[in-house]
Amino acid sequence: MDEHLHLSIVDAWNFSFECIILFNEAGTIFSLNRPAARLFSESPAALMGASIHELIPSEDFKKCLQRKGKTGVSILLGTKQLVANLSFFEKNETYLLFLKDISQIQQLQHQIQELKKTKQLFNLILDQLEEGISVINEQGRILFYNLKAGEMDTLEPEAVRDKRVQEVWDVDENTSTLLTSLRTRRTLHHRETKFSSTGKAITTLARTVPLELDGNMAGAIEILKDITEQKHLSETILQLQKQTKGDSEPSNPFSSQKNNTRFQFEDIIFSSREMAQTVEQGRRSARSKSNVLIVGETGTGKELFAQSIHNESPRKDKPFIAQNCAALPESLLESLLFGTTAGSFTGAVNRPGLFEQAHGGTLMLDEINSMSINLQAKLLRVIQERKVQRLGSTKVIDIDVRIIATMNEEPLDAIAHNRLREDLFYRLGVVNLVIPPLRNRKDDLRVLIHHFITKHADLLDVSVDRVDQDVFRCFMTYHWPGNVRQLEHVIEGCLNLVYDERTISFNHLPPIFKNKIQQEERDFHQEPLTSYSGSLPEQIEKLERIMIEQAMNHAKGNITKAAEQLGISRQNLNYKLKKFQIFC
Repeated sequence: MDEHLHLSIVDAWNFSFECIILFNEAGTIFSLNRPAARLFSESPAALMGASIHELIPSEDFKKCLQRKGKTGVSILLGTKQLVANLSFFEKNETYLLFLKDISQIQQLQHQIQELKKTKQLFNLILDQLEEGISVINEQGRILFYNLKAGEMDTLEPEAVRDKRVQEVWDVDENTSTLLTSLRTRRTLHHRETKFSSTGKAITTLARTVPLELDGNMAGAIEILKDITEQKHLSETILQLQKQTKGDSEPSNPFSSQKNNTRFQFEDIIFSSREMAQTVEQGRRSARSKSNVLIVGETGTGKELFAQSIHNESPRKDKPFIAQNCAALPESLLESLLFGTTAGSFTGAVNRPGLFEQAHGGTLMLDEINSMSINLQAKLLRVIQERKVQRLGSTKVIDIDVRIIATMNEEPLDAIAHNRLREDLFYRLGVVNLVIPPLRNRKDDLRVLIHHFITKHADLLDVSVDRVDQDVFRCFMTYHWPGNVRQLEHVIEGCLNLVYDERTISFNHLPPIFKNKIQQEERDFHQEPLTSYSGSLPEQIEKLERIMIEQAMNHAKGNITKAAEQLGISRQNLNYKLKKFQIFC
């Protein structure tokens, strides 16, 4: 039994991964195992009787010997990095030394650090791309999500990474393009229009590709490209091509039957009192020759009103030309508006400007506040003198053009931030038309929903005639930053997901839209409730005061914006501010 025990101890001694050395207080080695001999590239017999100080000439090691033992001592032996644990047995006056070669571990740690730096560098590079990039692994967990993707989805990349796709978006394996590509191993192409928190429409092209390693699925990558500007420019070019048929046709391309418009006041869908008043104001303004300034948020239907005013005016048989002032650089916009003369710049030809083409009719200048201040000054001169000069020409041309300008912000704010000349505002805003946002006229939702379902159901060949009550309630509580245009996109998106159902349900809503609705509901429920005491009129007055204060704070003191948020007129809000003595 003792012999077997001795053999087991010897085996453990020699086959241990760690180097073990026994030596006395003088430093003389009297026993060591095979790993220790291999560490010093000698045989065990050759090292018997050798001095430990000659083998390990380290000052840190000598200090450990003085302390009679220590653990975790770092020792550098040539190119090898060792860690030592030392114990002293006073009874035998013997040191027991354990040495572990951690060179390979440190190399691996160094490699891991370098890989982490490389990963961070790649992340920084991918964050600079103009495309949005999302990558998931085979379990559907998000490995990478760059800044551009976050901008498009209004999400923070750090909050998205390492989460499952279903935890970030309200999707499943059938509605998520990433999960579908992962499941089917197919490359998918998708085009989508969504709206940012400010109501701006963003059109994206997506390509989703499955990732395979050694024949096994490793994940999927989705590359999103923002084509909003390209779409805008292509629409502008198509519009210009329709408007200008070439120098060989100087005659007016419009006729009484076809003046490049599609809408009349009868095409404006509404049932609310607010929109009824706005439409009536538009009809009245159509009778005059005065310039009109239409103010409204993105997607409220400013061009629809502009075309309707033109088609009910005495100019209805004359051309209607629309130009977006934000779509083109200043130099190109100037040449389009005023025209060019051959030789005025490289490649210039004799071409009439939009003012000449719109002679006798209406020129709509969309997003006038996006036009540069310098160009606004030139525009003001044309409006005042009713004369225009082509670029590079000395000839003055008389024009008779009614201008309808539109903008998506409060004019006084645009003037204060030097985005609109005050004198141009007074010239354009002879008639002011303010289109209320959809959130302030929720009574229009039902007729608008019915209209868009009828319009797109026929085009998509589906038999849908209504929305579920839960969906309608969601629509009624949503703030609609993209207004009527966003509502139409949502309805059209729902109809694309319908098969044989006759009702649009919550499952048919686009994932991003559902996420925004759910986020708004969470924010609403997290708002603290305030208890009141007193009579009902007193409680109503207190609540009214709190809501007005909150609206003024959110609008940063802007009375017009606060009034829109509260759904009341500016005059009414002014009265209440004085009544409650609220000063912001």
